[in-house]
Amino acid sequence: MMPISRKMLKRTSWLGLVMVLGLLSWLNCQPVQAANTGAGFTVQMVKNSRQRAATTGYFDLKVAPGQTGQVQMRIVNLTKQALHLQVHANTGYTTGNGIEAYDKATLGSLSTAPYQLKSIFKVPASITVPAASAKVITVPYQLPTKAFNGVLEGAFYFLNKATGEAQTTNQKGFQLHNRYALALGVVLRESDTSQVKPALKLTGVTTGSDQQAQFSPAVGAKLVNSRPQLLTHLKIDGRIYDQNGQLKFKTVRQNLGMAPNSNFTYLINTGNKRLAAGQYKLRLVATAKHQRWVFTRTFKVTKAQADKVNQQVPRDWHWLWWLLLALAILLIILLLWLVYRYGQRKGREQAQ
Repeated sequence: MMPISRKMLKRTSWLGLVMVLGLLSWLNCQPVQAANTGAGFTVQMVKNSRQRAATTGYFDLKVAPGQTGQVQMRIVNLTKQALHLQVHANTGYTTGNGIEAYDKATLGSLSTAPYQLKSIFKVPASITVPAASAKVITVPYQLPTKAFNGVLEGAFYFLNKATGEAQTTNQKGFQLHNRYALALGVVLRESDTSQVKPALKLTGVTTGSDQQAQFSPAVGAKLVNSRPQLLTHLKIDGRIYDQNGQLKFKTVRQNLGMAPNSNFTYLINTGNKRLAAGQYKLRLVATAKHQRWVFTRTFKVTKAQADKVNQQVPRDWHWLWWLLLALAILLIILLLWLVYRYGQRKGREQAQ
């Protein structure tokens, strides 16, 4: 899915601040401190008998096909007002920026996981936590009867239904409203010894605009992690060549990650230069720990595609200035020549 252009930005938007409690240990990240969240509440896991001993801070449960059970979480309200929270059990997906997120309840084509967490965990639609108090919620679950490989991974997502103060921007009529959320990670696995490795595939090439690069025209490589395993420490080097083998532009990014059974479009932007129609070749190299993938693909950019993505790029009018300068110089030379000829003619008339 390609990033949206300025014309597609809504005049009002929700700015979700998603802070993950108990980040997965293999991401090598430090857990978010509750005191620094600014969300006004914290979420903590209650110890579970099926928790794998190797992990803490998030749910990592060893389960079996058809198994039932429950998990508990403790929500602490740090404010002086009652909190009304929406609760979701969301499967992880990969954003267009190449990071995992948990803020969508319905993923559609963003995930091909065999089972979605919302079909396993029966979370309450919403909960209320009184001011300056704590509440423990119990969430039952039932595993599918058919076994699965690898992991099912996502988070319990708690969204504060209250809207923060509006923030003005430098765009007329545009405001941002803060809504705060916390996510508590959850991983389900049926085998401790299952060593399913991520598998990266290139499924298509398209064009679009890179919002992170000032809406620069870009070529998008759609990548799919087709296995039920997290893909972490991902580095991608994407390069675009013309039909003569000349490097036109490239984008290199590190520390990316992909959720299991997910996809995203990696953007290789032009650096705010106009994208010309024509034949191109993509070469993309992706590395993650001890794995490496190399993809090449020839593709064509049509005039219609180029015109669409170039709408955000100012036209280069330098040639016009040079043309005007050249015309001005020619005009000056012509005027000088006319003055010279006029002077010669006057001189001859006076001599006669």
